[in-house]
Amino acid sequence: MTSSFNWTALDLVLTAWSGTPTFYKTDSLISNVAAHGATDRGSSLPVTQKVVTSEGVGQTNQVVIPAVAVGPDVTFLTLSNKKANYLQSELILFLDDVLGLPFVANGLDMLVQPDWLQARGWFKP
Repeated sequence: MTSSFNWTALDLVLTAWSGTPTFYKTDSLISNVAAHGATDRGSSLPVTQKVVTSEGVGQTNQVVIPAVAVGPDVTFLTLSNKKANYLQSELILFLDDVLGLPFVANGLDMLVQPDWLQARGWFKP
């Protein structure tokens, strides 16, 4: 989590999607997810706090996806290493089975608060 894949140095972006959650193990970019017919409902503000616990769990502060417009429900999320060309951002996590999904968008910010109970985080390799 802190050597060649350096969690704390990544420019993380969380993306909210609507549509059928479809992911193939060959998907590596946000553009791959969009190509499956999902609709990008918004991406997060910068993730400013990233830590790796002594157990190797990648954690962050809460993540805000601003002003998710009223429309189709958010059905899944992706966490990526953000690139200058957003569609070329590299996928890290595909999240379709989490508490709070589907999320009914109401035009307000979507706040994603990972569960840190017992040091659980985004993931542990």
